[in-house]
Amino acid sequence: MTVPYLMEDQREAGRLVAKVDADAWVHTYLDPVLPQTPGARVLDVGAGPGHIAEAVLRARSAAQVVAFDGNPERLASGGPDGAGPLRRSGDARALPFDDGSFDVVYSRLMLQYIAERDVAIAEMARVTRPGGTVVLFDLDGQLIWHDPLGPELSALLEPVTTALTAAGFDPHTGRRLYGLAHRTGLTDLDVRVDPYHLIAGRIDPVQRSQWELKLDIARPLLARALGSPQAAQEAVDAFLAHLDSEETLTYSVAFTVTGRRV
Repeated sequence: MTVPYLMEDQREAGRLVAKVDADAWVHTYLDPVLPQTPGARVLDVGAGPGHIAEAVLRARSAAQVVAFDGNPERLASGGPDGAGPLRRSGDARALPFDDGSFDVVYSRLMLQYIAERDVAIAEMARVTRPGGTVVLFDLDGQLIWHDPLGPELSALLEPVTTALTAAGFDPHTGRRLYGLAHRTGLTDLDVRVDPYHLIAGRIDPVQRSQWELKLDIARPLLARALGSPQAAQEAVDAFLAHLDSEETLTYSVAFTVTGRRV
């Protein structure tokens, strides 16, 4: 059984592609650890439509890149096998690959949605060759760090965060990556922290449209958490009003933990 994804929606593949410059992300976070050796094997766990894996292949055209995701339809939306990375679907907690199959294994914004993060990271380490590299990239503070946090927004965020936590989502996954990687047995751990969401004052139109789509996709979860579609709409309106204010700050950070398999 694959891990349920809280943002499951046919529009999600497009949202994931639009929100990141995949080539820039690969250059910043993966290029230092990607082998130059022809035939080096790279695995993207939680690949979505495979847009980051495609950027890895652009950066290392002689590599063998596999995009792995729990939803075969979302993965297929990125392109057919034979055109870019190989695409495989299944459960991140039970990767269908032999021990030591890859030189580099990474996940980007996937572990925050899995309650059994330790199992998924152990699987990522297992399929990495001895001496190979595991890269974990995830957020800390998503949805919950705002200033000022008025009583209306606070009252909405508490039940939503509780519902997300019950569904396996952890808004503080980023800070947990180091301990998880250490307990998995990865060595030579390196930790990097960067701003991710940083909205000071009125949100710009492009970011606002991305948040509107994200909130619309999350609307069923909001309705369940708050008790009705009307309450969900009120929560969306309150959050967008916060983002539209000239006086507010919303932010989160991204942790990147890189380790070596012994």
